[in-house]
Amino acid sequence: MKLQPRLLADLARLTTALDSSTVDLAQLVDRLSADIDAAVSAVVSISLTVIVDGEYFEVSASTGGSADRLPASSLRLTLADPRSTGSEKYLLILSGTAGALVDFAADVSYSLGLDGDAAVLDRHLRIDGEAGLPVYGSHALAAVSEVNQAIGVLIAGGRSATEGRAELHRLAAQSGTPTAEVARRTLRDARGWFPPQGP
Repeated sequence: MKLQPRLLADLARLTTALDSSTVDLAQLVDRLSADIDAAVSAVVSISLTVIVDGEYFEVSASTGGSADRLPASSLRLTLADPRSTGSEKYLLILSGTAGALVDFAADVSYSLGLDGDAAVLDRHLRIDGEAGLPVYGSHALAAVSEVNQAIGVLIAGGRSATEGRAELHRLAAQSGTPTAEVARRTLRDARGWFPPQGP
């Protein structure tokens, strides 16, 4: 599986933002995809979804011809980390060969010491009658971007990033609406406070 240039560029930007000399996200994703490619026949796509405080972040890679190849088997792994609270991690692998992920699921579950229900086979093949769309990780990056922009607005108003995120979550809980919708409202209101500067 070859990683797309845009994904590599995004991972490089994230690596730079981490400011760590020991982490190279592009290299880690490339190694993960190569290992899965070697262990599983006819891989269609790999998606890693991380949920932090209700916000979804996803990294996906797919084979060049995956649009022509429908998934015939799937494996969703819940990746547990006892040191991490308030976050969830899922790895979804789709293969074009039926039954291709059974042995892999058993090996990975044993190697990582995962609970019996952490590996779910063949339940993530279709959504709304369409083939090949994963159930998890379908949240648009636009929503994440809006939340981050709204936090930026709150930072400009004098809050820290942590306080801004907490305020969005508080408003979402208070109004019973998703955080992304509260972020959209914040951005709409902010347009009145910070009109764009002319050239």
